[in-house]
Amino acid sequence: MSTQTAVADEHQGEVATPRAPWWAIAIIMAGGVLAALQSRINADLAGQLENPYLAAFVSFGIGCLGLLVIVLALPAERRAAREYARDLATGRFDWRYAIGGLGGAFLVFTQSLTVGVLGVALFIVSVVAGQTLAGAALDRGGFGPGEPRRLSTSRLVGSALMVVSVALALASGLTNAVPWLNLILPFFAGIGVGLQTGANGIVTAHTGSFLVSALGNFTLGSLALGIAAAVSLALTPLGGAFPTNPVLYLGGLIGLTYIAASAALVRYTGVLVLSGAAIAGQIIGSVMLDALDPSVHLSPLTATGAALTLLAAVIIAGYIPLRSTTT
Repeated sequence: MSTQTAVADEHQGEVATPRAPWWAIAIIMAGGVLAALQSRINADLAGQLENPYLAAFVSFGIGCLGLLVIVLALPAERRAAREYARDLATGRFDWRYAIGGLGGAFLVFTQSLTVGVLGVALFIVSVVAGQTLAGAALDRGGFGPGEPRRLSTSRLVGSALMVVSVALALASGLTNAVPWLNLILPFFAGIGVGLQTGANGIVTAHTGSFLVSALGNFTLGSLALGIAAAVSLALTPLGGAFPTNPVLYLGGLIGLTYIAASAALVRYTGVLVLSGAAIAGQIIGSVMLDALDPSVHLSPLTATGAALTLLAAVIIAGYIPLRSTTT
């Protein structure tokens, strides 16, 4: 786009950043549905083990092993992994972009700790608040692959609507005396997911491999969660037992698909649009899970907030164009 075209677009109130392709949004939405299922699985695993630290480590560790097998089986990915490790060791690549896995580790731990109290839907919308605010700020600042993305009217209105819808959904949780910590932790986990998404895009652009980027996430996350689990077990003996249901060990593999898809597609969407699409999928999946769970009360406010988050995601993605200025 030439300077003249860019100026004309800005004057007419049009969005200078190209609209994200529908297929990328569809894939991320599907990943969001799986992420909602992952939340439930990790929470159930934590309940069986009676230790959220160990449950998070088991989930992340299984995902790490699965991804390691895939990378080792593909010659091009092995080569990319070796070159990435060498660039980190020699300082050719900034190590700060390589610690995105800590955001994913914190999200998995938060899932295990709070979903049992909040329910899947309330957990997800709390994450949404942090994820949306982080996505808008990171896109505007250019944290991620590509150039900074201007905050068009669609992005601003969609982000504001997302926050309002989250507030509506959270209102019912507050009236049920949910501890504030259980709401704050997912909010900060959402911010961490936004940072992780941008960092993963940068790593993917550098290595040419979204699998190597995802493997870095899982390796660092597994290490952090392993240390936390070891400290927890040293202080408090394991109260539960490892479940025999194999489904409860699938959380990490589900997370693998979501993180890999995010790392691969963020260059097409930017952090904010990717977050919006993922949120839409998460809301669809989480409300369905809560509706099918007789132990979780799905309030009208939560359902209303969920519906509004879907509308907000569509607006953020630019599929409902709004004419005005950009910043």
